[in-house]
Amino acid sequence: MERGLDAYKLKLIAIPFMLLDHIYSIFSYAAYDNLNWPLMPGWISLITRFVWPLFIYLMIDGFYHTRSRIKYLLRLVTAALIMFAGTTIIYQFFDKTYFTKYSYITFLVDYNIFTLLALMFAFIWCLDNIKRKNHIIINVLLAIVIAFASLLAGGLIVFLPMPIIIWAFYGRKNKQCIGIFIYSLLLFIMALKTHFTIDAEMGVSLYNRLCMDSEWAVFTVIPFILAYNGERGKNTKFTKYLFYVFFPLHIWILIIARFMIEKL
Repeated sequence: MERGLDAYKLKLIAIPFMLLDHIYSIFSYAAYDNLNWPLMPGWISLITRFVWPLFIYLMIDGFYHTRSRIKYLLRLVTAALIMFAGTTIIYQFFDKTYFTKYSYITFLVDYNIFTLLALMFAFIWCLDNIKRKNHIIINVLLAIVIAFASLLAGGLIVFLPMPIIIWAFYGRKNKQCIGIFIYSLLLFIMALKTHFTIDAEMGVSLYNRLCMDSEWAVFTVIPFILAYNGERGKNTKFTKYLFYVFFPLHIWILIIARFMIEKL
């Protein structure tokens, strides 16, 4: 057995941070007031920012090791649609006034990592086919469509550089980490630009800006990538579907809890 952390252990590490991040982002000001809780500190959004790039990294590793890429993609799409349906039902039950023509896109994207993973998986598949010169024109067009869909889907376009970096330097961790650090640095510079051009007039502090535009902290995934030993780890039905069950379940519970607390 190789030293380091396998994929299963990395997911177990990521899950509590994911839960913390979603408690921070889903609970409303009204919920905190009714519970008489202090607001959670903004730095939580920074220490949890490694989670989504870690799952992107493991997804791309799975892209190269899966027996069936189409089944993998269909599993992600199915999970995204189930999550979309469940979230829609919850909002229909608790707050029908929320629905607008944009809310369905919101439910498909917000707190739905499966949509992100499915889009990124399909995008990487297109890039891989282009690299292998398989149906180049079709795959170029599909990649453009996916990138455009990511732009429409609540700005998921900002996530595209991460899978591109991981895929382009697959098997070369040092280059992957350098690429991720540069990507993180660019996002940090963009956050600074926003602060010095907009926040000064609004009275927003640099700390608050860096917490709001927290994607710059994706560099925190680097230690986990370096610790990954390339092994799948414990392989049972439970471990295979743990994330597929936990993710929607904890989101739905938190949303329901928020609605119920707001009505206290």
